Formats: sequence, C-alpha cells, structure tokens
Amino acid sequence: MEERLKQIDSELDTIEEEISILQAKRASLLEERESLNDNAFLRSVKENTSTASTKTTNVECPWTNELRQLALEHWSIQRFRPLQEPIMDAALQRQRDIFVVLPTGGGKSLCYQLPALYESGFTLVVSPLVSLISDQVYHLQKARVPAMSLTAASSKEDIKYVQDAMPMSTQDVKLKMDKEKFKLLYVTPEKIAKSKRFVNKLNQAYDTGELSRIVIDEAHCCSQQGHDFRPDYKQLTVLRNLFPKTPIMALTATCPWSVMKDVMTILGMKHPPKPNATLVYTAPLYRANLIYKVLEKPEKDADVLQHIVQWIKTYHAKSSGIVYCFSKRDTETMAAGLTMNGISSGYYHADLEDDEKEDMHSLWRNGTVQVIVATIAFGMGIDHPKTRFIIHHSISKSLENYYQESGRAGRDGNDADCVLFYRAHDAYRLSTNIVSEVNAGENLYAMVKYAQDFTTCRKILFERYFSFDPSISAPHQHADMLVNETSVDVPCGRCDNCTRGDTVSFQDITVEALTLVRVCHELAKQQQRVTFSKLLQIWQGYGLKAVNLEKLRHDQSIQLPVDKKYSIYDLERIVNHLVVEGYLGEDFYFGAYKVISYIVKGYRGSQLDGVTLQSINDGSCKVSIKLDFEESNEEPPKKKLRTSGKRATKIPPELIVLDDD
Repeated sequence: MEERLKQIDSELDTIEEEISILQAKRASLLEERESLNDNAFLRSVKENTSTASTKTTNVECPWTNELRQLALEHWSIQRFRPLQEPIMDAALQRQRDIFVVLPTGGGKSLCYQLPALYESGFTLVVSPLVSLISDQVYHLQKARVPAMSLTAASSKEDIKYVQDAMPMSTQDVKLKMDKEKFKLLYVTPEKIAKSKRFVNKLNQAYDTGELSRIVIDEAHCCSQQGHDFRPDYKQLTVLRNLFPKTPIMALTATCPWSVMKDVMTILGMKHPPKPNATLVYTAPLYRANLIYKVLEKPEKDADVLQHIVQWIKTYHAKSSGIVYCFSKRDTETMAAGLTMNGISSGYYHADLEDDEKEDMHSLWRNGTVQVIVATIAFGMGIDHPKTRFIIHHSISKSLENYYQESGRAGRDGNDADCVLFYRAHDAYRLSTNIVSEVNAGENLYAMVKYAQDFTTCRKILFERYFSFDPSISAPHQHADMLVNETSVDVPCGRCDNCTRGDTVSFQDITVEALTLVRVCHELAKQQQRVTFSKLLQIWQGYGLKAVNLEKLRHDQSIQLPVDKKYSIYDLERIVNHLVVEGYLGEDFYFGAYKVISYIVKGYRGSQLDGVTLQSINDGSCKVSIKLDFEESNEEPPKKKLRTSGKRATKIPPELIVLDDD
C-alpha cells in the first residue's frame, strides 16, 4: 500500500509539472494571438485614417473661419491644440463616427464642444462622474456656452426644465430655433440605461433632427478590458440601435487597441476596414513637460510622511499638487500629517458629501489649499492647469490609471513632476482589493513592472504598453501641430531612468528564484499556505523548523537563508519580479471579512524543475533569470518632521493650516 501511495504521489507530481508546462505554453500562445490581432486592427486603422486624410487634405472647409471666431469669442483661444482642427473638420463632415485618443490635458473636450456650438440642435454627452459633469458645465457656462446636465443629483425642477426644453415636434423646433436653452446636454450613463422617459425625449429630438451628435466621454469605461469599467456604460449599446443616423464621437486619454476594438463593438461604431469605418485620431502619449520618477518607499508610515513632506518643501514649496493614496483612511492621515508640517492640505474621497467635495475642489483650485490628498474619486476631468506635481503614495491598480492620474499635472505646458513612491508590498494590499475585477492581475502586474524598471525610459514604457504608433496620429498636413514629435523607442532624456547614469547593474537571480519556487512548492505539498510577508521571513531564515523546511535546506537543493547582500527592499523586488514573470503566482482565499493573497509556484515555475544549485553555479543551467538593481534611490529627509498622532476626520477649516508667510 505504501509503495502504491508513493507511486500515486509521483504520478500526481508529474501531472502537475505537465499542467504547468501546458499553462505556460497556453499563456504564451494567448499573448501572441492577442498581439497579432492588435497588429491587424492597427493596420486597418492606419489604412482607414490615411485614406480619409488623403481625401480631405486639400478641401476648403466652409466652417473654418467661424469655428476660429467662436473659439476666440467664447474661450479666448487663438490657436488650436494638436489635432483639434482635423477632428472638428471630420466631425462637421458628419460622414463617419470618430474615436479620439488624446493625452490628458490634450484638449479633447473642445473637439465636440465647438462643433456643438456651430451646429443646429444639441449634442448629448455621456460622462461617468457627476463631479466631472459639474466641472464641465460650470466652465461652459462661464464661457457663455448654453449647457445643462441631468444626473442623479438633479432636482425635479431641473429635470422638468431640461425636458421641456427638448423639442417634441417639428413645430417645437421652429418655435425654439432662436431660443435654444442648451447646445450641450451632459448626462450620466444611468440616465440612458434606466430612464425610459428621458430616452423617449431623446427619441423625439432624434425624429425632429435636433439630436446632432452623441459623445461618449471616457469611452474606455465601456469595456471590461479597460482599467475603469462601469456596467452602465455597457448599456450604451442601445444608442446606436435607437439613433442609427446620429454620429458618435468616443473620447479617452488611454486606450490600448484591444480595448478600442471592444468599445467600438459595444457602441456600434464600424470597425476598419469596413466602408465609412470609424476614423481614429491619436496623439503621442508623451508630454515633454512631465518628469517621471519612482522613489523607494520606506517601510514605516511615519517615514513615508517625512519623505513626502521633505520632497514637497524641497521642490515645490509654494506649488499646487495632488497626493494620491490607496484608501480613504490613508488620505485623511496623510492630509493631517502634511498640515501638521506646514503644508496646507485637505482630503477628498468618495465618502464626502457632494457639497464637501465641491468645497474642497474650489479651495484647492483657488490656492487656499496647496495640496489635495485624494483617492481616485478625485479623478477624471479634474482641471487645474497650474498643478506642478502629482505624488502617488502607493501604486495605481493599472498603468492606464497611473497615466491618467499623473497626467493631471502640468496642463499649462510648464514642467511638472510625477513621483511614485514604490514598495513591493503595496501590490498585495491592492491585488486583494481588485481581485474580482476583469484582468485585474494583468493590469496590476503591468504597473508593477513599470515601478520595478530601473533602466527603460518611462516614456518608452508607456508607449510600449499602449502600443502607440505615431504614424496613425493625424493627417500629414497637421503633423507640424504636434507638440511631441518623438518616435517610439526614442528616450525622453528627462525621467529618472534616463538620468540615472551608471548606478544600475543586472544581476543573476536564478538561485533566488529556484529557492523561492521550491519553498512554495514544498509548502503546498505540506498543505501550508504562505503570504508575501511570511515568505520573506522564511527566505531570511526565520521559522524554518516551524514550516518543516530544515530538510530541504540541509539537502542543499536551495539557498537558505538568502545572501545578506540584499536589502529588504531588494528581496521584495525579487519576489515581485518572479510573480509578474510567472515563476511565482498569487492564490486568493476569500474569507468572511477579507481576501488574503498567498504566494504559490507559478505557471513558469516548472522551468526550474530539475535545475540544481550546482548547474546554476557551473553555468550548465539553461534557465537564466536576471533583475536590475541600483543603490538606494531614496531621497532621505533632511530633518525630523512632525507626524500625526491621530487621524484627521474633518475637512476645512479644522484640517487646513495656512503657512505663516
């Protein structure tokens, strides 16, 4: 019987190894297939945009002068930003749907606001956040552009006023032609998905020809593959069915090609290379005035506060900025700590009342508050042109999120800093919170790869992730308008990795990888689970007897404890590198009150089966895993700073402390 049990265990181990090999092959093939599909779609987009551009290159547009006059009259704009004019020309030709991908601060809104002012009827704008809608309507009304909104916060009186203003018949159109109450109507997607009465009003406007355009702002929210999926956005597919002749314009700042395809399908926008397919306009992601940097985040909260306070006082003592935090509690604690150390601060998160959010936004915008400490609730569409820095207290849940959040700096075109304080442990705090989201692990690991990279230019990392191709950006006659004319894989020369010098070295970590993979595999055989923190303790030689790893250590098949040349920050980075590369993996346990992340052998871990320490040391091992290391990139504080003894619980005036000078 014992012999048979050993035989079964051996066969099961073999099957597990074969499964791991097949999983690795499957993952590789899926990645290759996705890449080929994206390349095919990209080629179609390029050909479609190029053909349309050739047809319109020498066409004199009858609205050009009037558009420029309206821009000057309402917004004091004397010169359009990159791609705005060709996008507006394409919109006013009303022949195709349009997909616009412009970087944060690139002027997407004007691309539909100005045509709406020029055309008869009104433009329906679907936007995800009430705060974003309020901000847009506020600025439009200041510019003397008739705009209104319908959201969950709208009163019955407001709803009645808007719906009464929408024409119900041809006679209504004639009566109201000279008295249009709005040219732009902003709504949240819930209005489309859940209000039959409102949709009926839109139907009547469509029948009378008054629904001139449909705009989907933050269009990436439609796709479950996107970084900010919202279920009600997926219901917007009904718009094409109800209003087939009304052109659609989709806008976003970040949209990988796979997400763009999905959004087009959901919204009923024609895919290239179909006749009259959707026109795609993109501008380079890179904004030369944004300087990206990743700094080592200390272990203790008090030390993190000291570093952030000192960094702000050293580089931006009088400038406006945003500090993004992981949780609502973090925002309150950080805001209190900044305030205690002489930096006027307030916090912003989802639990605040709408009027409190608006008050905080106004105080920050007018300079009363220097720094706003926020969760991602302080998000899309925030417009404070003189924001000189964005600090991330923790990593974002995806590289798309990070690009958008950091892109809120420097919208006036002047230099601004985008700083990420990175600690590998934060990835597991975040992964357990987003585990139920589509593609959560893939998106988070891309963010981790960005944070752990000490050598590749930050601009190039963004461009590779978003598969940016500058050759489809715009018709050639508009190429001179682009602020950034750099090509893919041309370094920016300004980020931390471009200016790091010769302080980085690549080191072989195959021994370390072998050790960690075997430890996780052995613990799994013993039906034991190990968290990230526990794995680090074991790796350093603590508690080996308690987890029955002494025999494995004495067999000299692994190296325990780890070499003392590594700092704890280095050890954390090694584990994260092995996780994102698939040698290790995460296994989630859903408890009654929280989700726990355990580290396990990954789908590529089987590549180390049969590898020995001797084969690694004598060079006969076919597997080689390397990671870049640098001497500490911390910027230590120059003096001891005050830290908060308790959490802040209120917004101004209790939290706001202005500098004496």
